[in-house]
Amino acid sequence: MGKPDSNSSNLIITFSNDFYKFYYALSLASTLKATGKDVSIFVSGYACNFIKKNWQDYDKEGINEKLKKKKMGSIEEMFAYCKELEVEIFYCESAIEFLNINSKEITNLVSIKPKSMYSILNSYKQGEIIFI
Repeated sequence: MGKPDSNSSNLIITFSNDFYKFYYALSLASTLKATGKDVSIFVSGYACNFIKKNWQDYDKEGINEKLKKKKMGSIEEMFAYCKELEVEIFYCESAIEFLNINSKEITNLVSIKPKSMYSILNSYKQGEIIFI
């Protein structure tokens, strides 16, 4: 068995309206980046609600507060880690339009750029794609 390519590109697609799954995508991305992997996140579907400035409204189960109580990184900290590690984060233009999200509503905790699904998948067709 060969040694994994440390420079392989990884795309994490997060689609779910489950806050913990979105949190996990950020955690996984920052961890992969810290190990030297090239990684980006593509936020699509109902997960786009978690990149809004009022994301707290969509954390229905209070996961972020549970994370803080357990002394685990909060969503704000995960965004900060991704920013510090230069994880590229993109959002699906079609999903934003479908959910009637205005670009002014998108968080400024981290740089998040629009990209079409075709464009992002074409960019990572030779890499690993992780769907959460």
